[in-house]
Amino acid sequence: MNTPLTWCQALAPLQQAWKQRSPREQRLLGGCAVLVLLASVWSLALAPALRTWQEAPERQARLDAQSQSMRQLQAQAIDLQKPRAVPRNEAALWLEKNLAELGPNAKISLQGERATLSLEAAPADALALWLSQARESAQALPLQAQLQQNTASAPQGANGSAKNRTTPGPTAASVAPPATAGETVLWRGSLVLRLP
Repeated sequence: MNTPLTWCQALAPLQQAWKQRSPREQRLLGGCAVLVLLASVWSLALAPALRTWQEAPERQARLDAQSQSMRQLQAQAIDLQKPRAVPRNEAALWLEKNLAELGPNAKISLQGERATLSLEAAPADALALWLSQARESAQALPLQAQLQQNTASAPQGANGSAKNRTTPGPTAASVAPPATAGETVLWRGSLVLRLP
């Protein structure tokens, strides 16, 4: 390979120019080269390290704050995973106060650790939401259901009365025919819930 020869050829004019300088110019150029070298070492190696060292306490404080925040969030998540014990009287009170969405004829009767919900025409969506909220807020779990489906049509018949269709079903879990457009699925019957 001709690489060493190429470097020698490239440096030859610089060596020639260096020899032509006076000793005073050589010292000045050497001093400038040392200054440039020191400035390069400072800006590329020492200054970033010094900056990192100076910023370390502030970064450590930020990391400590983030770590503390994450520990608090972790503790909250663990607390949320544990079911909150709801006293039976609070659960019963919640069930009694939140019957409005189930229709005007919805009633609840309490007997020991059981609550019986009686429905006349509860909208299916409202009943599903109420059961979900009863589980979360009152920790009441359904034990037994005896429900029948009513499908009320929105359009009026020829005589002006609403068309009704009743589809009996043993429980709310039974598969009912899907309602067509304009029909509202309503449930009647009873549900037995276990209180905490």
